[in-house]
Amino acid sequence: MRKSYIILLVALIFIGTGVIFNCLFAVEIDWIIGDVKYSHLGKEWREAEVGLSLFPGDMVKTGEGSEATLTGEDYKIFISENTKFTVSERFQDGEKRRSFMLFLGRIKMKLGKKNITEPEVRTQTVNLTVRGTEFEVASGYDGSSMVVILEGAVSVRGKRKELVLEKGEGTEVRFGEEPEKKFKVITKVIDWNEWFKVSKESIKGREEELLGLILEKFDSIISEIKDYEELRKKALSEKQVFLEKRDEALEKGDEQSASEYTRLAAEKSKIAYHAIVNIRFLALSSIGLFDMSEMIYKGIEKPSRAIRDICAAITEKYGYIEKNYLREGDRERLEQKAGRRKGCIKIL
Repeated sequence: MRKSYIILLVALIFIGTGVIFNCLFAVEIDWIIGDVKYSHLGKEWREAEVGLSLFPGDMVKTGEGSEATLTGEDYKIFISENTKFTVSERFQDGEKRRSFMLFLGRIKMKLGKKNITEPEVRTQTVNLTVRGTEFEVASGYDGSSMVVILEGAVSVRGKRKELVLEKGEGTEVRFGEEPEKKFKVITKVIDWNEWFKVSKESIKGREEELLGLILEKFDSIISEIKDYEELRKKALSEKQVFLEKRDEALEKGDEQSASEYTRLAAEKSKIAYHAIVNIRFLALSSIGLFDMSEMIYKGIEKPSRAIRDICAAITEKYGYIEKNYLREGDRERLEQKAGRRKGCIKIL
């Protein structure tokens, strides 16, 4: 009885103060050549160095002729030149997924054989779910994506359709479209320099179309964020009800009921936390879209009124996300909590 009472008291302290402990997800830079920088949430850019741990929200960019390699729990990510890449995470069906966002450029990922949750890679167009594999993925200036499978299999998902690629297969998906067609890698030699050149040239004459698609994506992101905000608000409200019932049970000396209310409150705390992580994930995805819109706009010599209006709307929506969900100082907090190494940290 005494042991269960002590466990209950410990649980009450954590739940009552809104504290949850969670293992910090990080990857480490283990090789660099040339100009490689990192930033948290796209703020101040700093020189990257071997041994640096990258936390969710950290971005990496490589310059001309520069490359880097990241090492995770059981995988390696090879980042090519002229690439902008972000480390993130999200929750799906209560399970944490390591997620990497490729805003521009090319990466190769190689997974080991440990029994871990497969990471996912997102571009401006598709979401790749890795199934024990080795593959390359590129994200172009016009938002298009190219995926090539070297080993294993990858699920390539758009908003409505899914395409499963296996060894020796690839696909190319234009911005705003769905993955539908495969090609055999053996019959298609990919000149990556030429592919990126074409992706940049294809913007000309499509500026208004592409900016309109970016604006639609911003509307979708903000809508999802608001849904998670409502979910979080509801979970916290229900948690408070359970905490009040717990306190009433304790006053009556009913430890069994108090323990059950504590468990229910903990479940609501977890739901609220998952919502926070997913909001942050969505906010991070907006950075690449905003960068893409700026790049397109700056390339227009004389933008039309319609284009100026679209860009103004994009800037307003990104400003809302940046102000409310992309907060400076988060990385310093993570470093302080983690002691600059992987481990368990307090997140709420």
